[in-house]
Amino acid sequence: MSRRKALVIGVDGMDPRICRRLMAENALPHLAALAEYGTFTDLATSNPPQSPVAWTCMAAGTNPGRHGIFDFLVRDPKRLLPELSLLRRKRSKLGVVRHVRPFEGKTFWDLAAEAGLPSVVLRWPLTFPPGNAGAAGSKGLAGLGAPDVKGRLGNYVFYTESDDPGTARGATVRVKFRDGRAELMVEGPANAGGGTALSLSRADGRLDLSVSGRTIALRPGAWSDWLPLCFGPENETRIKGIARVFPTSLEPLGLYLGPIQVDPREPCLPIASPEAYAAELADALGGPYATLGMPEETKGLTEGRLSDEAFLDMCDDITTERERMFDFELGRFDEGLLACVFDTSDRIQHMFWRLFDPAHPLYDPKAAKRLGPIVEDHYRRMDAVVGRAVAAADDDTALLVCSDHGFASYTRTVHLNTWLAEEGFLSLKDRDPDDAGELFRHVDWAGTRAYAMGFGSIYLNLAEREKHGQVRPGEEAQTLARELASRLAGLTDETGAAAVNRVYFRDEICEGPLAADAPDLVVGWRPPFRVSWTTAIGGVGPGVFEDNNQKWSGDHCVDAALVPGSLFSNRRFDLGGQTPSQTRLAATILNALGLPPGSGMEPGLG
Repeated sequence: MSRRKALVIGVDGMDPRICRRLMAENALPHLAALAEYGTFTDLATSNPPQSPVAWTCMAAGTNPGRHGIFDFLVRDPKRLLPELSLLRRKRSKLGVVRHVRPFEGKTFWDLAAEAGLPSVVLRWPLTFPPGNAGAAGSKGLAGLGAPDVKGRLGNYVFYTESDDPGTARGATVRVKFRDGRAELMVEGPANAGGGTALSLSRADGRLDLSVSGRTIALRPGAWSDWLPLCFGPENETRIKGIARVFPTSLEPLGLYLGPIQVDPREPCLPIASPEAYAAELADALGGPYATLGMPEETKGLTEGRLSDEAFLDMCDDITTERERMFDFELGRFDEGLLACVFDTSDRIQHMFWRLFDPAHPLYDPKAAKRLGPIVEDHYRRMDAVVGRAVAAADDDTALLVCSDHGFASYTRTVHLNTWLAEEGFLSLKDRDPDDAGELFRHVDWAGTRAYAMGFGSIYLNLAEREKHGQVRPGEEAQTLARELASRLAGLTDETGAAAVNRVYFRDEICEGPLAADAPDLVVGWRPPFRVSWTTAIGGVGPGVFEDNNQKWSGDHCVDAALVPGSLFSNRRFDLGGQTPSQTRLAATILNALGLPPGSGMEPGLG
């Protein structure tokens, strides 16, 4: 008897232009074969083209106005502070706070489970906490948005003997050795009542670390295995985490400690559904694995705590873990749905576009030669994953390989709130030139008509909506929005280069019951421009434009029309000469399983 099966592979940031070039060079044989006998097309990404928005559009089959994810960051109009869209908490009437799904609506895997089909969903973004297992015994492991043991998105700690001013994101801790020994305290969750100790012993060019009754030798320039960490009193239920360390030097000590991640063998947070599935995967892999939603340490690389090689070694390990999870499930996949997202491809392009693009100001030919074609090599690795999926797929299996967006070079930063202030739309008070005033600390709301937050979102300071709203709804707000769009369209830097490709009004890109929560305007930047990190969290930069001198050198937070995603399939779809939208994937997957699309979903590809 034939069994309907859908196999979905997500590759974050897989750019169709790079795919075409590499296929022409015979470097992606498995994807090229799909393109030849099935389908290969650009996939119109969400607007804005950000991972949380795009992956949710694909999962729910709707535009953001129906699922409610509009940016990495959202604002509460009554508090006027940025909040992460990746994590959502809800307080019960009894005051108990718990995590809930951050978006609205049902996904294609929800509907497959409700229909009695087994489904396995590995690391799809915004799946923390995963949904119920469902009547068919479906399983899921949370992806982007899954927190560390502290309920945060993860920060590192750097232990050093040197005088060190510290960095913006990670903590820096001074260490003193006495008689060749040092004790390090690792901070745990606030509800665990303290931290846990790591012991270091250094002698004769050797550095040993002891934790939880286990001693390991650390090698400079090499990541440790996963270390078990326990927090809380010995006689109570303890919170268990895992972490890895990277010694940058033995003497003087430089020791990088990554975020304390949830131990999948005994998870303290709901990272899997059913709960035991996290441990089942650990058993299959022979040990713990990264559980943080974004485990690649981009901040450690950006802030100079990790070398390029150390970061790439970490990426290799994370990808290997993901491949082994996927291969484990692929080996027992015989009915229903299997979906897995590989997202290290996104992090590699963010951090190494500077070596991929010879025109980038941070391009280093020596580093490019030393490290090799990093981006292309990872595309080849993903092609090999696709090859294993193709080999496992039979005639009843619909295989789809998709990405959330493409990529572009990022060399120039735009401080959008600075522009709004200089143009008279945003009012500032008590501003210290050396203080960016993040979280809108310098904003005079009484004199402000518009403000920026997130990666291209502009909100009107609307009366009856914002806490200190000044702009009347209706004609006044519409006139202001049109004026903002018109003036932004002509924004150029000191060289005369145009920074904006197009400005989108909310009604152009959002439709549905949640559309009122969307930004009033979304700025579609023209590469290599992108909005600043300072703007994203409500700050003001020293000027409107600034060079991007960070290793985070590639990006996709630009005009959605310029960074489409990719879609490959072993099914030939009639696209009618049009670029399909990623919102049509959910119904396409359900159709392949013989199921109707969910309420409000856009129609599938035929």
